[in-house]
Amino acid sequence: MPSTAIILCGGLGTRLRSVSGNHPKCLMKVNGRPFLLYLLDLLKFNRFQDVVLCTGHGHDQIEKEIGSEYNGSSIKYSRETSPLGTGGAIVQALTELDNEWFLVMNGDSYCSFDLNAQSLQKRKKSLIFVHKVPDVSRFGTVEFNEQNKVLSFQEKNVQSSPGYINAGIYWLHRSCIDSLSKNTFISMEKEVLPSLLGKLQVVQCDKGFIDIGTPKSYANAENFFDARS
Repeated sequence: MPSTAIILCGGLGTRLRSVSGNHPKCLMKVNGRPFLLYLLDLLKFNRFQDVVLCTGHGHDQIEKEIGSEYNGSSIKYSRETSPLGTGGAIVQALTELDNEWFLVMNGDSYCSFDLNAQSLQKRKKSLIFVHKVPDVSRFGTVEFNEQNKVLSFQEKNVQSSPGYINAGIYWLHRSCIDSLSKNTFISMEKEVLPSLLGKLQVVQCDKGFIDIGTPKSYANAENFFDARS
């Protein structure tokens, strides 16, 4: 069965509105390409064949831009008619999946990884991808032990210090999500992840991370991808 990834593209992008106008964040151009295409390329590199885009604001723009196929990968859509949050969007998207295991990615951040779908299928463990940054104050941190088991999630802190942040990528089993209420606003970060403590293991990604959630971080995106080419 082809491996499936979910990309969360339904955010309103209020912090980026000054430069994005009415465009969805995932379609913001970086070096002349929609940001979302960089995520789809990353999934293709890691041999994911089916992708579900969770959309809300700007759904019509996203579907028109991306269509139903990209570089050999099938693209499906799970559209929110009212905001469901990151967790609620995943609950709704499960109706588009036949797989027991699936990958989840944020649609406004990129963290390079080299762990293909076949390798993930064999691990049979729920995973969260993390990245080490010199300043965690804007992101919050993920605390884990020497066995890479997640111990806690710390909220954003005004104190500037190095640490590991949630890269917005998860490898999950349906059982992590199936019991959650449908058509309900659910936060992945505040409700779902804390419920998985003791079950989640980290995958450390050290090949680069960027998010485009603010005008400042978006302005850095072109140099980030230029350096990778």
